Amino acid sequence: MKVAILGNGAIGNLLVLKCYQIKQDVGVFMRSQQHFTLTATDIGHQAHQINIDSLARASLSEFNLLIIPVKAYQVVNALKQLQIDLTPVQTIVLLHNGMGVIDSAKALLPDNPIIAATTSHAAYKPDAQSVTETGLGVCHLGYLQHPGAIDSEQIHNILNRLLGPCTWHEKIEQALWDKLAINAAINPLTAIHRVNNGQLTELKYRADIESICAETVSVMTASGFHADKSELVEKVLSVANATATNYSSMYQDIAHHRLSEIAFINGYICQEAQKQGLDVPFNTELVNKINALA
Repeated sequence: MKVAILGNGAIGNLLVLKCYQIKQDVGVFMRSQQHFTLTATDIGHQAHQINIDSLARASLSEFNLLIIPVKAYQVVNALKQLQIDLTPVQTIVLLHNGMGVIDSAKALLPDNPIIAATTSHAAYKPDAQSVTETGLGVCHLGYLQHPGAIDSEQIHNILNRLLGPCTWHEKIEQALWDKLAINAAINPLTAIHRVNNGQLTELKYRADIESICAETVSVMTASGFHADKSELVEKVLSVANATATNYSSMYQDIAHHRLSEIAFINGYICQEAQKQGLDVPFNTELVNKINALA
């Protein structure tokens, strides 16, 4: 079983580290072929030097499992570029924050087993050739199409070793919404106020968190998903506290003048609210504020 990882973002590099630790055969695919040594520091503060030779796209068909841990806005373009080099027997894992690309992914690769995944494992990428594992977490996964069609037992085992503990869902959309709902509060607020996750537990941010959660819950329930405002507020505060020293991915994107995933997080909430005839002024304001900072 051979694993391919697309890109060398923070989570992509973390997956390379995990493969290195369990001696999993892995190939890295980047925009251009490169050779570099990745300095990867694990959760125990041990540094590993991992030599990486990124591969040509033409060799992608040799891999059984392709994990795509890129930004939400990069997913569709990445799949369009890779489409010609993929075969229907390869399983694809979409691993990104936010929602809104599933239908496009299914349309581009109608014959491939596709898994959607969301993880709370955390990593920080200070530069292109290093990564630091900053937090252990869990992973929720589910098939979007062709469930368990090809090598499913081996694939489940590998994903559990790389991202475990893993929970598999017959309907992954609920888990994706649950993760998005937490990100919708933490990510934009940390980016706008330039604070780390833990600072959001301060009382002065509570009203904003409750407003975001109230709107998100209204959209989720109208769309047929379970949600409760009190539970969501507590989850947001719990995650903020558990990752207190971390800076959210949106904070880092804004700080480094990169495109953020706001359109696929709070923007997705606004999009779904419009479908349900709901007003979400607080989420709309967050989208506008983040776009103004970009």
